[in-house]
Amino acid sequence: MNQQNDAIAILLANRSYLYRLLQRIFGGEPQVEVLKVVTDTHTREALQILLQEDEHLFDKHFEVLSEVAQALAAEPEQTLDKLKGEYTYLFIGPNSLPAPPWESVYLTKERVLFQESTLNVRRAYLKYNFLPSNYPHEADDHLGLELDFMAHLSQVAQDHFENGRVEEMKAILEDQQAFLRDHLLLWIGDFAHDIQKSKTHYFYPPMADLTKHIVKMDAELLDELTAL
Repeated sequence: MNQQNDAIAILLANRSYLYRLLQRIFGGEPQVEVLKVVTDTHTREALQILLQEDEHLFDKHFEVLSEVAQALAAEPEQTLDKLKGEYTYLFIGPNSLPAPPWESVYLTKERVLFQESTLNVRRAYLKYNFLPSNYPHEADDHLGLELDFMAHLSQVAQDHFENGRVEEMKAILEDQQAFLRDHLLLWIGDFAHDIQKSKTHYFYPPMADLTKHIVKMDAELLDELTAL
């Protein structure tokens, strides 16, 4: 590989890693194995690659991850229980959710599920015969499922590039551009904003803010990659 191809390979692998990481954060109840990955050196390096132009942003987010890692090392059971409690309060209920993790809620005045946007998300999935990991137990436009789809396409794009299928890779990246434009970018900012109003700020509100920044920066990166 030449120098440019090396750089592209690193960026593609990094995208795949971060989207899968975010999917594991928001796609289900917290688990020790996932939290260890979230707070390890590989994650720090991946964030540095994407957030390298904003050191303050990187420092702010990694400080949260470092605090969680220290808490897990010192009091693993208590820390996991705290995270599970936060996850339940924010994303399951039984009380009204401070930041519902579904796209359709943010795109309708009624803030209800299973709207036209949900069907549009499903159509995007069907193009790639993508079956969300929690299907059919969750609406298609859940944040965890949309991140799962982005992670899946990121891995496919990476595989195409590694096998010399550059045009196929670009087609995947263009579809990811469209998915970000038509879906995630339309509501991730509002979701990240609303979740900051919750009574808990231990892990998930900072991670929602991190997700917002990653998605926005990835959209800029895709502009560059598809223009090559």
